[in-house]
Amino acid sequence: MLSRLFKSVTSPASEQQPNMSASRSANGFIRVDYSSNPVEIPESFLTSPATDPVTFRPVPWKETDVPEYAKCKAWILDNVLSLEECNELIALAEASAPREKPEDSPWRPALISVAPGVETRAPGYRNSDRIIWDKQLLVDRLWDRCAQAEGLQELVATAPCSRPDHNRGRKGTWQFHGLNERMRFLKYTPGMFFRPHCDAAYRADNPDGPIIETYYTLHLYLNDEGLVGGATAFLSPDRKRRLDVNPKAGSVLIFQHPLLLHEGADVIEGTKYTMRTEIMYRWEDEAKN
Repeated sequence: MLSRLFKSVTSPASEQQPNMSASRSANGFIRVDYSSNPVEIPESFLTSPATDPVTFRPVPWKETDVPEYAKCKAWILDNVLSLEECNELIALAEASAPREKPEDSPWRPALISVAPGVETRAPGYRNSDRIIWDKQLLVDRLWDRCAQAEGLQELVATAPCSRPDHNRGRKGTWQFHGLNERMRFLKYTPGMFFRPHCDAAYRADNPDGPIIETYYTLHLYLNDEGLVGGATAFLSPDRKRRLDVNPKAGSVLIFQHPLLLHEGADVIEGTKYTMRTEIMYRWEDEAKN
């Protein structure tokens, strides 16, 4: 029996929050610089064990209408955050967003990255509001909560190599490095959506340091009451079949970047709040004997 959180139904990587000084070119591209307000994080926030035990389960692809994804990795975690913690996290994110006037909304339209420091709107493809906030302290605490799910850390300890050239031709493994500090808070009101896509990997290749690359997306759902629609829907390649993962406050969805075509389904009623980041991996060369 599939849980209430998900049900079967027939049917680039770098983002930032542009500040108010962003300039728009004639072709619609927006050249942006990025900033966040300093926000004090309470010492007690997400530092104690979860109120209820954190549990996880794999998405049972073979039991759904998209069984072709049976070899793909995806898990759902419950009880990662309480509703009160979800609300506090939203408030902290809103406090981080720069505003010209106190009465301005902290939320800005979500943009599509087209080049470093250049973004554009694509409202027919992506229609939602967004806050981008880099805060390593918070994502570290969030992962500590996720890791309370017994056995999860072992499942994500390593990742397959996405492309042979990504390891500079060397032998080795991708080892768990932590969560990407870049949190993308998303707000969807009725009529908003994110059309079908596959998530792209973020990669940092320092010639003098380790190669860092993301492999899994992590979605944290921050509310559900009064929400109709807004599922994270995994779609068959022909887009005729789907598996809906329904938002549940405090739950987390983790899934691999490659192959998994998905969308943020239209919100019908209410407001949907989520936060997205990624699990990062560090390339470790094979030990030489």
